[in-house]
Amino acid sequence: MLTPTLYLFIIFISLINVAVNQLPLPSHMVATSPEPPFVEIPGIKSSYFALIARDTLYLLATRLQFSLTITHPPDFLFGGYKNGKWDGIIGQLLRKEADLGASLNAITYARYTAIDFSVPVIYDVTGILIPFPDESSKIMAALQPFSIEVWIAFFSATFLICLTLSVEGKIHSTRKTFGDHIMWVISIITSQGFGHCENRLALRLTGATWSLTNVVFIYVYTGVLTSLLAVPNYIPIINTLDELATSSVIKPVTIRSTAVDDMMLNAKNGTYKLIGDTFRKYPNETLVANTLVGVNRAVEGGYGFLEPRTSLLSLMENDRKEHKVCRVTLAKQTFYPRAFAYLLPKKSPFKDAFDRQILLLQQFGFIIHFQRKIVLQSNRCLLQKKKVRSRAPRFTLDHVSSSFVILFVGYAASFCSFVLENIRNAFDYDW
Repeated sequence: MLTPTLYLFIIFISLINVAVNQLPLPSHMVATSPEPPFVEIPGIKSSYFALIARDTLYLLATRLQFSLTITHPPDFLFGGYKNGKWDGIIGQLLRKEADLGASLNAITYARYTAIDFSVPVIYDVTGILIPFPDESSKIMAALQPFSIEVWIAFFSATFLICLTLSVEGKIHSTRKTFGDHIMWVISIITSQGFGHCENRLALRLTGATWSLTNVVFIYVYTGVLTSLLAVPNYIPIINTLDELATSSVIKPVTIRSTAVDDMMLNAKNGTYKLIGDTFRKYPNETLVANTLVGVNRAVEGGYGFLEPRTSLLSLMENDRKEHKVCRVTLAKQTFYPRAFAYLLPKKSPFKDAFDRQILLLQQFGFIIHFQRKIVLQSNRCLLQKKKVRSRAPRFTLDHVSSSFVILFVGYAASFCSFVLENIRNAFDYDW
């Protein structure tokens, strides 16, 4: 049903004088579509694409003053060339069973040889719908804040401090054992305050340096570990089309008789051919009848569903609302950008009129208005960087190098103090 805003717009553009020479247009059209909201299919809700197509088409019908009868292709397909003939919407147009394809279809050269397209209504890219990843295990979270080289450097520094204290104690004939030094070093790390009770400058500098170094280490470690445990960490099963094509655990799947399956099946090399080979090898699994089957395949965990990204966003949101949980998400990479338009038979009397009115709708911002009104701008199930991470953060030596600088400077000062103390003691003894 048209809103008052749309009626005002129609009145506005009706005042625009566009001089055109066109044939009288029919007052009634039969439009065909294999998807809701044009036809009812149990279990399938309207996609954003279909809603944009519906609103635009009804506005065109009002503007051009024709009525609509909606039908659907017997096979509920969009239109592909199989076994020497066209199926779906294109087959109906060629058989003159319909005057117009009500759904927005991708413009391809193969389709253009059989039927006409209106000017493009919207543009979109192809996305990959994948199973929502499980949260990564936290069993090794205690080791994840630092990289391997940081842990090696840290334990090496710990051993060096213990060895230094032990050697210094042997030289001064103290009663402290190597185990006592280890306990003191560990007490600093764990902030337990185990006293060392020695009054030599070199020893005090060593202790102060070790304490300051561990302040940096402990706070960095605690902060990163807290974020690891508090923020969900999801690792997608795949992120690119190349990973999908070569994966041994997930297969591509798409709707039959669409631009995507036509492109993949006719590819001669590269990633598209690898996916096309999978379609040929497992046609019953990977070439499905509708979006409901495609989403269910993705939920099963072994498939990546290839569809226009705008359509996938609506499928993902509808599934979340129905099941109250994110079961699918989108891979990071998109591919195959293309234009979408209405289908018309060759030499259709509606072609020029449709093109003119669609261009006017675009010029005055109504196509953009439909997209902003219909398409949800944010989706809770998207793996966005601000919300979830694709990998755990890990600090390298470069991040904690300042701690080792403190340790090195303090160790050098302690060593110099140790040498000077021994020189002074030897001088006092000789004196």
